[in-house]
Amino acid sequence: MRIAVLEESVKSSEVDCKASRETVLRLVSELDRERRKAANSAAALDSIKVELDTLMVGRRSVEMETQTLTERLEASKRVIEAGRRETSCLEKQVKELERNLQASQGETQAAEEKLQMFLKKIAGLLQVKSEHVILPTEKDVLQQLEQLTLQTITGMEARLCHVSKELSEQKELQCGTIQRAQLAEQQVQDLRERLQGLETELVTADMHRDGLRHSKQHYEEFLEQLSEKLKTDSIAVDLDFDMRLKLLLSRAEQLVKQEGTALVESKTLAYSLQRKLKSQKEQLDSKGLHIQFLRKKVLELEEEKRSRSALALEQENGYLEARKLQRKVERLQNELKATKLSNTELKAQLSHTNELKLKVMEQSQTMQEQKKKLDQLVEGKANMEKMLSTVSLDLQSHEKETRENQQQLSSLRLSLAQLSERERELVDFRMVISQMLGLDATALALPNYEIIKLLETLLHTHHHHHLHHHANIPWHCPTHQRPHFAQIQDPPHSSSLDVSTFRSACPENAAPL
Repeated sequence: MRIAVLEESVKSSEVDCKASRETVLRLVSELDRERRKAANSAAALDSIKVELDTLMVGRRSVEMETQTLTERLEASKRVIEAGRRETSCLEKQVKELERNLQASQGETQAAEEKLQMFLKKIAGLLQVKSEHVILPTEKDVLQQLEQLTLQTITGMEARLCHVSKELSEQKELQCGTIQRAQLAEQQVQDLRERLQGLETELVTADMHRDGLRHSKQHYEEFLEQLSEKLKTDSIAVDLDFDMRLKLLLSRAEQLVKQEGTALVESKTLAYSLQRKLKSQKEQLDSKGLHIQFLRKKVLELEEEKRSRSALALEQENGYLEARKLQRKVERLQNELKATKLSNTELKAQLSHTNELKLKVMEQSQTMQEQKKKLDQLVEGKANMEKMLSTVSLDLQSHEKETRENQQQLSSLRLSLAQLSERERELVDFRMVISQMLGLDATALALPNYEIIKLLETLLHTHHHHHLHHHANIPWHCPTHQRPHFAQIQDPPHSSSLDVSTFRSACPENAAPL
C-alpha cells in the first residue's frame, strides 16, 4: 500500500513537474515575446522622440515666423502713422500755400491796378506835352520817356557811375551772402542725413530690443515649463535666475543618474532571471533523470521483493525508500514554490511592460495635441499674412495720396513762381522809370506821387518853348482837373505841381508800388 501511495505521489510529482515545465516554457516564450514587444516599443519610442524633436523644431520655426510677422506688422503700422503725419503736414502746407497764393493773387491784382492807374497818369501827362497820341501802354510810355530822358542822360552819368559802384558793392555782398547760404544749406543737408541715419539706427535698435524681449519671455516660459516637468517649481519660486538654472541642471543630472541605475538594475535582474531559468531547466532535466532512475530502482525493488521471501525485510526496505521518496517529494515541492515565485516575478515584469505601453500611448496623445497646436499656428500665420496684405494696400493708397498732394504742391509752386515773375516785372518797370527819372531805385518806400511829380517837371522843362507860345491859355492837368497858368518869367514855379492837392485827389495812390 505504501508503495502504491508512493507511486501515486511520484506520479503526481511528475505531473506537477511536467506542468511546471510547461508553465516555465510558456513563461519563457512569453518573456521572449514581451522582450520583442519591449524592443519594438523602445524603437517606437525613439521614433516618437525624433518626431517630437522635429515637431518642436517646426513649432519654434513657426513661432519665429510669427514673431517676424508681428514685427513687420508693427513696422508697417509705424510707417502708416508716419505717412499719415506726412500727409497731414502736406495738407497743412497745401493750405498755407493756397492762402499765400490767394494773398499773392490779391497783391498782384492790386499791383496791376496800381500799374494801370500809374500808366494812365503818365500817359495823360505825356499827352499834354506831346502832339502825338500816347496810349496807356508800357511800350508807348517807355518810348516817350526815353525821348524825354535822352536830353538828361549826360547829367546823370556821374550819378550812374556812383550807382554802379554801389551795385558792385551790393553784388559782392550778395555773393558773400549766397556763399554763406550755400554753406548753411550744406550743413543742414548733412544734419538731415545724420538725423535720418540716427532714426534708422533707433528703429533697428527698437526692433532688436523687441526681439530680445520676446526671446527672453519664451526662454522664461520654457524654464517654467521645464521646472514644472522636473517638479522643481515649488523650490525655484524664491531663487534667482542663475540659481534656478543650476537647480534644473542638478535635477536633470539626478534624473539621468536614476535612469542609469534603473537600467543597470533592470539588466542585472534580466540576467539573473535568465540564469535562474537555465538553472531551473537543468534541475528539471536532472529531476527527470532522477525520476527515471527511481523508477528503475522501484522495478528492481519489486523484483527483489518478489525474490525475497521475508516480508519484514521488504517492509523495512519499503519504509526506508518511502521516507526517501517523501524527502524527494518535499524537495520537489520546494522547487515548485520557487518556480511559482519566479512566475510571479515574470508577471510583475509583464505589468511593467504594460505600464510602458501606457506611457507610449500617452506620448502619442501628446504628439497629436502638438500637431493640433501646429495647425493652429499655421492658421495664425495665414491670418497674419492676410493682415500684412491689407496693410500693404493701405500703404499704397497713402502713397497715392501723397503723390497727388505733391502734384498739387508743384502746381501751386509753379503758380507762385509765375506770380513772383509778374511782380518782378512790375518792379523792374518801376525801377526803369525811377532810373530814367534819376531817383534812388534802392529806396524801399518810394511813393508814386514823387515819380509823377518828377515826370511833370521833366515834361514842363522839355516843352518850355511850347508853353511860351501858349502863355495866356490855361491847361488842365488830367490828374488834378485844375487850370494852371504857365509863367515864362518863373518856369520852375509854374511847372511844379501842388503835392498836397495831388495827395488829396489821389489818396489811394500815395502808397508805393
